[in-house]
Amino acid sequence: MNLVNPPSLVLNGVEFDFDAGLLHGEHGEDVPLRPQSLAVLKHLVVNANRVVTKEELLDAVWPGIAVTENSLSQCISEIRKAICDEKQSLLKTVARRGYRFVPESQPPGIPHDRYPQVHDTASPDQHETKSRRSLMFVSAILAIVAAVAAFIWRPTFDTEVPTSLSIAVLPFANLSEAEEQAYLANGFADDLTTELARVPGLFVVSRNAARAYRNSGLPPAKIAKELGVRYLLEGSVRRLGDEVRINAHLVDASTVGQIWAERFEGPFSDVFKLQDQVTGQIVAALQLKLVPGKANLAVSGDTDDPEAYQAFRRAIEARRTDTPSGTVDASRYLRQALALDADFGAAAAELAWLHWDADDARRQALGLGWTEIDDELYGNLAIAAGNPSPGYYQLISELLVREHRSDEAVAALQKAIALDPSDSWTYEGLSQALIFNGRPAEGRTFLEAALRVDPGWTEWRHYQAGLAAFGQGRYEEAVAQLEQVDVRSPNPWTKFYGLHVLVAALAHLDRLPEAASALEQLRSVLSERQEGQPNLLIAQQFFVYKRQEDIVRLLDGLRKAGVSELPAGMEPESAERMNGVDIGNLMIGHELTGRQVLPDVLAYHSVIAADGSVTRTVGEEVVTGRMWVQGDSLCTAYPRKLTGCGAVFRNLSVTPGAPNEYILLPRFKRYEFSVTK
Repeated sequence: MNLVNPPSLVLNGVEFDFDAGLLHGEHGEDVPLRPQSLAVLKHLVVNANRVVTKEELLDAVWPGIAVTENSLSQCISEIRKAICDEKQSLLKTVARRGYRFVPESQPPGIPHDRYPQVHDTASPDQHETKSRRSLMFVSAILAIVAAVAAFIWRPTFDTEVPTSLSIAVLPFANLSEAEEQAYLANGFADDLTTELARVPGLFVVSRNAARAYRNSGLPPAKIAKELGVRYLLEGSVRRLGDEVRINAHLVDASTVGQIWAERFEGPFSDVFKLQDQVTGQIVAALQLKLVPGKANLAVSGDTDDPEAYQAFRRAIEARRTDTPSGTVDASRYLRQALALDADFGAAAAELAWLHWDADDARRQALGLGWTEIDDELYGNLAIAAGNPSPGYYQLISELLVREHRSDEAVAALQKAIALDPSDSWTYEGLSQALIFNGRPAEGRTFLEAALRVDPGWTEWRHYQAGLAAFGQGRYEEAVAQLEQVDVRSPNPWTKFYGLHVLVAALAHLDRLPEAASALEQLRSVLSERQEGQPNLLIAQQFFVYKRQEDIVRLLDGLRKAGVSELPAGMEPESAERMNGVDIGNLMIGHELTGRQVLPDVLAYHSVIAADGSVTRTVGEEVVTGRMWVQGDSLCTAYPRKLTGCGAVFRNLSVTPGAPNEYILLPRFKRYEFSVTK
């Protein structure tokens, strides 16, 4: 017996929602289970009534990672506790071999579901007919989704065919006379990937992974094997004047046979009437094949204006050039899209991303100062929040992590996954947010998810794997991963983050000559970025750990390798540095008054509550945020200013009780203050 993606199972009174990956108790409450334990349970359920060896489980749940059987035993113990199976009535141990999942008996005549159950729903005219769609060719997409679901969900008893329901949408060919119309074909394939990824039980690889096979000429079976899928969807888009024609066909890579093909055509200028025509033909079958209501779900962040969508797709194509001129073109197209539809959340989020990604060359090409870049970033984020897209949640999570709010970042990225389960960036972002949140094992799990939807190791993924291992104290494994980061890479951030962790890991292993060599490489990277010399304030600014023990682990390693506490020349004369306990007693819950000395002389005032919430006034600027003591440093996080840390000194050149008896030195600034309340 084989249970392939059952919608739910009841295990000793505990409901296992297979698609959501959740356990619910008798009264609907969540039953906690770690991701690794959940993955073990899923694999055993899918292979019900078969002895699954320990080796198979280790390979399935921890692919490419060396773990002991103790890790598996711990998962089995957690599963049995969660489903109240201490007597091993469901999950049986097979001595010296592995484990066997035996489902509970079903009432006579009611078999276990092999495929997601299908329910009929009310006719389309009983539902509201107008729904917002961001997909320009939504009618064609929905028809293709229905056809793919119909063919992929057919029961099959061929043991040679993989049981997993998996597909890759390969790049669609542009058959338009104008090469610049390629953005339509690319956009259609991208949007189709997102739409198919929402089909319950269907695994879809990322658009990034599929895009690598454009014009590859490889046999379908080889492409499918490399991507880890069974089905390939191919097609083309042709635009001639106001007419659009879409061809699509589905290939079963296991037989290299075409099992479905369809053509859709209509006027581009009237795309939503085209939607009505196609939907009228397929909606009945669509409602029978998908979970009720899925076909009518609007895509968050969308638009119902085809011209706005066209401008958006042009912007995405311009962004892919990765040049300052492409950034300028993309900005112009995105502003056009928002002028046509002010509620187009995906366009606003992309415009915010464009400014977040801006380096100095792109900033100059846009003709903006850094303050204006920030204004554009946060202004467009505010627009995007009204109609949030996956890109919106991705960007706010990036900012939330940098503001020391990784709990909220994790929640935002979970929303992004729900909207687009095929985007590997979201899994990578969630991996980093979880690691900084103090959950490195879970972070590694989501890195594996990124590798599944977009196979292949990148330097950033090696850094993330190293960071996760470092967070678990597995320094040898961390070094092995981090040494895969090429210091000649043009990506400065991967080198910046990776070398910090590599230096600390090597120092913890007492491999100090190697740590010194890595530190020299870090100095070179910081010099290229004009960040000065390595110091612990830089590390605390960018490694935004939630837990004290995590940042201490990093700082201790860097300190052992010889990284200085403060930037060179920053330590004041006639001053005594304070420790963390004294800083907390002095500042938290008190009011500070003084002046900012560098870079400009301005009045300074801070009101700090007992919980660390702070209102700071410098000159005429008033900001609110959070303050906390981290080791022997004082750290703050403010919206738009993100996280920064500094050292606090007693000013020995003034009399105790006199003005400015203390000095606060964050990076690039200097404050002198006294406690006034």
